[in-house]
Amino acid sequence: MRHFILGLFLSLGLAGGAHGQAAQPSELSAILAEQGVSGGLDYAAEQENSARKSFMLGALHTLDAVQYMLHSRYENYSGRLPLVPGGQTVLRVNPNSEFDPAFIEIGLTGALERLAEAERALADISEDEFALTIDLNDVWFDVDKDGVRAPDESMGMFMAGFFEMRRAADVELPIVQFDRADAQWLLAYTRVMQGMAEMVLSVDPTSAIKKVTDGSTRMRELGILERDPIFGDENIIDTIAIIVTALHGQPEVARTQKALTHFQGMIAANKEFWRLVALEEDDQAEWLPNPNQSSAFGVPVTKEVADGWQDVLAELDAVLAGEALVPFWRIEGRDNTQVGININKLLTNPGDFDLLLMVHGAAFAPFMEKGRVVDTDVMQRFSRMTGGQAGMFALWFN
Repeated sequence: MRHFILGLFLSLGLAGGAHGQAAQPSELSAILAEQGVSGGLDYAAEQENSARKSFMLGALHTLDAVQYMLHSRYENYSGRLPLVPGGQTVLRVNPNSEFDPAFIEIGLTGALERLAEAERALADISEDEFALTIDLNDVWFDVDKDGVRAPDESMGMFMAGFFEMRRAADVELPIVQFDRADAQWLLAYTRVMQGMAEMVLSVDPTSAIKKVTDGSTRMRELGILERDPIFGDENIIDTIAIIVTALHGQPEVARTQKALTHFQGMIAANKEFWRLVALEEDDQAEWLPNPNQSSAFGVPVTKEVADGWQDVLAELDAVLAGEALVPFWRIEGRDNTQVGININKLLTNPGDFDLLLMVHGAAFAPFMEKGRVVDTDVMQRFSRMTGGQAGMFALWFN
């Protein structure tokens, strides 16, 4: 899927001029290119209060959250981090790194603080129309905190790393004009990122990381630690051990409740985005267009696809509200009744997340009930509408 997403974007717009790219990048875009996210935040803080300024701050605090997580990873661990927001790219090795088992907790806690700032800026945005044009090639992350842009710190490079593209130098991003509707799209993304971070922190990753890495360190002191015969990489075994250990026991209830609130906020903001974008009549380097507009990425969004996504949102909303249940592979209802897991109850007062108990079903049994099961046909229809690429469009639509 990652290969397809990047390949589609490259073929339909990232590498060749897409519609609407005649727009000239803003002053903020130039500042980002020269001074990075920190310089952009300083610039935005000096602007007069307006919807445009609120969007700037929301976008920049979001970028700063990603950058903070990258800082924490660079100082501790350069490999991939499954299930961690921003953890899919491999960073260059830091020769001066000093491993701290709390690095994920530190990174996500700092990211949450910045995402909360972004949410505040975007949630209070006025209804005034605005336009902010950014050349996405100007965006970069100061991973090593030296204040100087390196070739592997560009947004294009991180996209290439995430999508596992070998020729990263080929990634050319478009110029995009952001507007009022896009503020709701970004707000939705800040909410889902906060929800994901809260879920990771709810299982106390630090204790699990310390237990596993202490064990690996002790084994290395005694002898040569062999690569495992299945994955061929000792870090994979460490990662699996950390995940299994972290999931054991009840997660922190306050954090899973916050995650639920954020996921529901994501749905609400995304619905508002689609309401606003449907009203737009311009067509200028659109981030995510309505059916009558053109995307800066060159990827069309038909009315059928836009309407199909609303059906997906409605089902997700019902799942988070506990009005639709999630099916479990081991159980089927009797006499035309349906049985599934109430996600709302699970996140409101979760039980033991032990991996084996989840696979067995015992971990979910207290949250299983009879009722309407989520309509999985909705996603299948959406997949057909998008030519079998529902995942790519879901990632873009948020």
